[in-house]
Amino acid sequence: MSELDHECPICGTPLPASSRYPNHICEACVEKATDERGRPLGFANVSPTGGFQAVYRDTGADAPGHTCYIGSTRCWADEARMGGIVVEPVDS
Repeated sequence: MSELDHECPICGTPLPASSRYPNHICEACVEKATDERGRPLGFANVSPTGGFQAVYRDTGADAPGHTCYIGSTRCWADEARMGGIVVEPVDS
């Protein structure tokens, strides 16, 4: 089995497979995430031990919730189990 046996559901870029996050989106597509009004979003862990934070990239202000959009695809951003952030399509 190939290490790169998953494709980003947005752009098709080959990615490492993950049984925990089978539909994870590539970093390049995550960089395009916006809220429902089109404001650019960024995601990060709150501290070295984890947590989740969404911010508006244009102002740095906290953004509410986990829902984001990449193009027309509604997605959910969250803290990954071993740290970092994972984004997956909601309706996949």
